[in-house]
Amino acid sequence: MKTIALNPVPFPKDLLYTEPRQNHVFINRFAETYFAHPRFFTEDAGKITVLITSLREIGMESGAALMEIAQAIQAKELYPCPVNTGLFLRLEWKDQPQSSSTVLTGTHSAPDGSVTVFSEILEPDDAFPKGLYLRNTDGRLWLRGYTCDSAYRFSGDDLFAFGTRRL
Repeated sequence: MKTIALNPVPFPKDLLYTEPRQNHVFINRFAETYFAHPRFFTEDAGKITVLITSLREIGMESGAALMEIAQAIQAKELYPCPVNTGLFLRLEWKDQPQSSSTVLTGTHSAPDGSVTVFSEILEPDDAFPKGLYLRNTDGRLWLRGYTCDSAYRFSGDDLFAFGTRRL
């Protein structure tokens, strides 16, 4: 488990694509689609502390679907992160452990070493990204969007970032 306190400093929407690149952060097309949603910039992340932990460590040994995770975290006093937390977390967390796999797409599972930022689902459409995840592959820091349907089950070993409290 790891906790990270964030104090996001909003920046203008027109800097959305330059700010990550200036910080040597790579993004995929799903992240770009996610950024384009109107709620991405209207939701205030505020000061937030996130807990990075596996599903197993919070009692979901056999993993869970997103809706099951949403129900289970309430009892653990964990919360969905604001939808733009992934961006601020990626810009802040530069020392994420490196993944042992360099495969970036097509695995139909959360990539090795990735951290999925748990937030509300913006659109029910399965083709629209459900959220963002962070990854360090070959020394490159990634912020990637991902898609899945409501039946998809994350593994108990998959890492997530949850909100613990707003400061």
